[in-house]
Amino acid sequence: MKLEQRIYCIEGQWNWGKKEVEPSVEPILQLLQKMGQWNYARRDCATLPELQFWLKHEWNTRCTEGSILYIASHGSEGRIWLTYENRDNESASLHQLADGMLDCTNCLVHFSGCNIIAAGAEDIVRKFMDDTGATCVTGYGAEVGWADTTWPPALALDLMLFSSISAQGISFDDRRKDGKNIKALRKLIKRFNSNEIFKKCGLGLCTKWD
Repeated sequence: MKLEQRIYCIEGQWNWGKKEVEPSVEPILQLLQKMGQWNYARRDCATLPELQFWLKHEWNTRCTEGSILYIASHGSEGRIWLTYENRDNESASLHQLADGMLDCTNCLVHFSGCNIIAAGAEDIVRKFMDDTGATCVTGYGAEVGWADTTWPPALALDLMLFSSISAQGISFDDRRKDGKNIKALRKLIKRFNSNEIFKKCGLGLCTKWD
């Protein structure tokens, strides 16, 4: 797999019960690729050593600047859960996540889990950005879900977010010291949060200029 600008997805294990087919975010990544918007690489992950391996040994060898690191997992304030049932052992704070990562300069990191960048996690997210060099972090500040209509539809919003970033040519380049290059991203997040359906997800944006 060549080095290029892409979505690099690390997907945890979902609580899928008796379903014959385990849920996955891969169909939306396949759709984005078929639409000619994003190529992608996706890796399954159930343990912290696996997470650290993918981040340390593959993220920067597969993705150029302008890429999106997509952490698709359960979560809680300032933490990701790689499994639901064993979350006490297989969860990581954003500080632990940053400790095993290489450079995220001029890249977006998106967390799909519930509450990961909730209102009380600003300092944690800020430290994560300082440690990794990430230009922007997006994620959810509420309990979110997928197909179950009782939960805000984060999976659909993930798709819309990634598609819109590509369609609008939004850059994460931090060489503009005033941050004006991500003005379009701020407008995009604001538009999603004004939508009657998507606003329930509490989509948040943190940038190095905030």
